Amino acid sequence: MISKDDVVYIELTKLELDACIDTAKHISGHVVDRKDLHARDDLERFINVLMGEVAEQMVIKWLKEQGKFAESAVDKTSNKPDVGHDVKVINSANGAEILCSVKSSLSYKLDVEGILSICKIASKESELKDINIQVYFWLTTNPKKNESRLTVPSLRQAAIIGWFGRNDLLKFAAYNHEEGREAPIETLNGGRTMASLLGRLS
Repeated sequence: MISKDDVVYIELTKLELDACIDTAKHISGHVVDRKDLHARDDLERFINVLMGEVAEQMVIKWLKEQGKFAESAVDKTSNKPDVGHDVKVINSANGAEILCSVKSSLSYKLDVEGILSICKIASKESELKDINIQVYFWLTTNPKKNESRLTVPSLRQAAIIGWFGRNDLLKFAAYNHEEGREAPIETLNGGRTMASLLGRLS
């Protein structure tokens, strides 16, 4: 189980963020939206791609800080970029390379506790990898007194929530807002903590 104390906050430097922006600019021009995704204009697509790049970099940076091997599995220079944000990691048991899926999502109304108890990993069953990590960004549109609103994605309100193994997610149902899209039934608080992943990796 994942609690709010288990989520991982990781800061990116300006250079790391700039690299994510440059990659997102390139990838956005070559992305072909899935058939089960709502229509996006160029700005929305860029923001979505950028959040994905930031999420991937957050995961890679954190794993490296924990002494683990991690690198992007996506060819960032390709004109046919992978639709996922996959990271290569190494299985500590047998030295095998594992592809890890990193999903990024944005909540406009929920804080971390709400995200954990209501939201689900943004993955269809066919997209699952052996390791599936969820990163969330969240806004503050109705702040408490003396607090500021936050109406755009920010590194200050972003965290690596946790992960699921392929066999942790066996039941899927229709996703509320996108026709033909599915989502797991299990909410994020039913997942595994990032700390629990470390012993599995070299």
